[in-house]
Amino acid sequence: MTAKEVLIWPDPNLSKTSMPIEEVDESIRALASELIATMEYEGNSAGIAAPQIGIHKRIFIAHIPPSDNNGNGTNGPEAFINPEFILKEGDLHWEEGCLSIPGERGWVTRSSRVIMRYLDLNGEQQEKEAFDYLAGCFQHEADHLDGKLWIDYQSPLKRNLVRKKMLKLKKQNG
Repeated sequence: MTAKEVLIWPDPNLSKTSMPIEEVDESIRALASELIATMEYEGNSAGIAAPQIGIHKRIFIAHIPPSDNNGNGTNGPEAFINPEFILKEGDLHWEEGCLSIPGERGWVTRSSRVIMRYLDLNGEQQEKEAFDYLAGCFQHEADHLDGKLWIDYQSPLKRNLVRKKMLKLKKQNG
């Protein structure tokens, strides 16, 4: 599969809520492959969600090697379809970045431990416990499916400063 263009905030498509996936079929597996190819092309990313390439379906990819998070990670890039959190607890105050807001970062408070229910690429229901880095990644990517980005948790001043930088970047890139 080929990499797709990543939408840059404040593109209004990034603020739309994604629709649940009714059936995990070849088109969804192909979408997962496109997301992985895009994430790998962009580099230095722990995840990507379908809305970031303009597709409003509830699927994201996460890739955090277990060695990067005290043994709690993914088995390579993994797809998470129709994710829902069945447990969130603790606090994780950390600095996030995003492929859709390149070169910028912001502090966000997330839950430090989550249990997420989702479908895998075979359409089978799964549950995965995540803590720290992986828990933060899951929440960040799931936010994309609800039309939220880390910038939405920032002060109006920071949002305006970053908005100006992103509009300038988009103008430079044509």
